[in-house]
Amino acid sequence: MKNSDFAELIVSLARRMYMCGSETRLIIQTTERVASAYGCQATVIVSPGSVGVKLVFPVSDEREYREEYTTFGRIDRVGINMHNLVFYTRLCQDAEKGLITADELMEKLEHIPQFSYNRLFMVAAVGIATAAFSVINGGDMDASMTALVAGTITMACKLLMQKFHLFDMFIFTTCGFISTIISFWVGTGIFHLSEYNLAVAMVVSLLLLVPGFPFITGILDLFKGYTSVGATRLINSIMLVASVCLGIMTAFSILPIDKW
Repeated sequence: MKNSDFAELIVSLARRMYMCGSETRLIIQTTERVASAYGCQATVIVSPGSVGVKLVFPVSDEREYREEYTTFGRIDRVGINMHNLVFYTRLCQDAEKGLITADELMEKLEHIPQFSYNRLFMVAAVGIATAAFSVINGGDMDASMTALVAGTITMACKLLMQKFHLFDMFIFTTCGFISTIISFWVGTGIFHLSEYNLAVAMVVSLLLLVPGFPFITGILDLFKGYTSVGATRLINSIMLVASVCLGIMTAFSILPIDKW
């Protein structure tokens, strides 16, 4: 493999891990260890919108000087995909152990199956989880059924809008509005919930919109010294929460209630 191709391999690996939602330290340590396993020194820089890699290749019989390559990769869209992240980590471990060559590593990265969760399964799982949270918070069976319906419909709407790659803040605002409206209408029009049970159903149906994973990784990055990436992730999480609040307030403006 050419040195330039190897540099593209390292930056592609770092970029893929970033887009799966990996924390910054894991990206840097993993890619630098892989480069070291193949006999070159790597310096990896992760920023909110891109990944940069500088590789220094040692002196060889073919040349009397150290060759250096610097390349960057743009981050298009950051999501959460633990399946692919685990796959990348295992590939890197195999590379460190000498089980695969650099060419084999590149081939495996290019042909990795893009695993995605079944949408119907995700909708059903979120609906059941929402109903379970209602029970945990003291809601009765009718409140749990209300939360089940609201959570299921909200998750379905969220996945539908994500399919068309709509703006994240618009998606969260819309889902906050839909969840509040549906939980109120179902809770009052069908199950005639008490004030407490209605509040429980309305609150738990919004839990699926909490950006917990980006918030946690943002805090981890801040504590580990990666201020720019950590601050960006935290700001994005806060903006998503604010978008949900905007959707809730918009729903309250047309509902005959002003609080949970």
